[in-house]
Amino acid sequence: MAETSQGAGIKKASPAGSDDRIGALPDALLQQILSSLPSRDAVRTCVLATRWRNLWKSVPSLRINTAGERYGSAHALSKFVNHLLLLRDRTPLHECEINSHDSYHDANEAFRYIELWLRYAVSCQVRVLRVDVRQDRRLCLSDVPLLSDYLTRLEVSFIEVRGHFLDFSSCPALKVLKLKHCVIKAEMISSQSLTHLIICDADFCSNGRTRISAPSLITLQLGEFAGYTPLLEPMPSLVRAFLRFEENCDDYCENDNYFGDCDSESCDGCSYSKFYDKDDCVLLKGLSGTVNLELISPSYLFIGRMDFKWRVMFSQLKTLLLSDWCVAADFSGLIYFVQHSPILERLTLQLECYEEKITIKKEESYNPRSRFMVSEHLKVVEINCRKEDETIHHIVKILGTHGVPPECINIKSNFCGLVRFSFE
Repeated sequence: MAETSQGAGIKKASPAGSDDRIGALPDALLQQILSSLPSRDAVRTCVLATRWRNLWKSVPSLRINTAGERYGSAHALSKFVNHLLLLRDRTPLHECEINSHDSYHDANEAFRYIELWLRYAVSCQVRVLRVDVRQDRRLCLSDVPLLSDYLTRLEVSFIEVRGHFLDFSSCPALKVLKLKHCVIKAEMISSQSLTHLIICDADFCSNGRTRISAPSLITLQLGEFAGYTPLLEPMPSLVRAFLRFEENCDDYCENDNYFGDCDSESCDGCSYSKFYDKDDCVLLKGLSGTVNLELISPSYLFIGRMDFKWRVMFSQLKTLLLSDWCVAADFSGLIYFVQHSPILERLTLQLECYEEKITIKKEESYNPRSRFMVSEHLKVVEINCRKEDETIHHIVKILGTHGVPPECINIKSNFCGLVRFSFE
């Protein structure tokens, strides 16, 4: 009896090489394997054997990727994808990727169905949705919000998004939103559930500042955008924020006023801020609850200093990184943050391009009338600079005046530049 059972067991296992062992796997496991393939390759498996004929129809992912595929034309791509979606089962999707990186001659055909494919994926309860359209011009999505109880991650690249598309009140499970190389024409980006927001290389083009309302946000990355800085509404759960401003930001004074109030109607930066920001704090209130903050900006942009009048306290801030802007206007940025961060533990200054003209010139400038002591928790101050000059000596004196002992300050010269930060 034992020998019979053992023999039966050996027969079920089959000798190596005699059977299709992959084809003998359960359907669910095979569908997971097919999920890692481009959808075109997943469909092609139907010719392998009868066992594979219909497996592709219930694969829980769509991967429409033209980068490594040869469709020949935008029309051929559209034809394949439309037939794929028509013939597949309405199986819930875990993930959908739509990547169109080829520059087809017919851009209208290349764009014709992409939004329909996107919304098809949403209708199939997709959880992770990525759309990357690198054509000669940007795809413009319709001003209609997404409706999904299942979507948890949305990544959009090289697309123009407008109006209500960025209202995610009907996506209660959304946690991660990533916008790269997008044109943003919306008054507000809003989500009650969002915890991670990344906006990089975007172009803000709305009338007035785009407001970001995401009270559950834990991490924020806002970097290298064009247009006027978005307004951040309070984010009480924020743990880490990275903001990097570049020359394409429009919040600068044409008359070299470091606080954005030159009173000239011809100055686009200052007149815009007076019109839209008279009663609003643009950045600092939204960032006030964060634990870790990196705020990198050229010295001529006033957007950080403009908010000083609100006297926002950073009651949770423990680590802080500032760049050149903090030494402009008599070191106002540096003084403001060390004065308004009561539990600050680590301060890093990365000074790459500061100029002699922004150095303070009067003794009383760094001996204020009202003395204050910096956080008793501040144990590490790191100054990264190209060379140790008069500006660095002034910084050391300012910090010493307000209670930072010299042994806590570490100066590193020959600094080569800022490291690009990413939450990815």
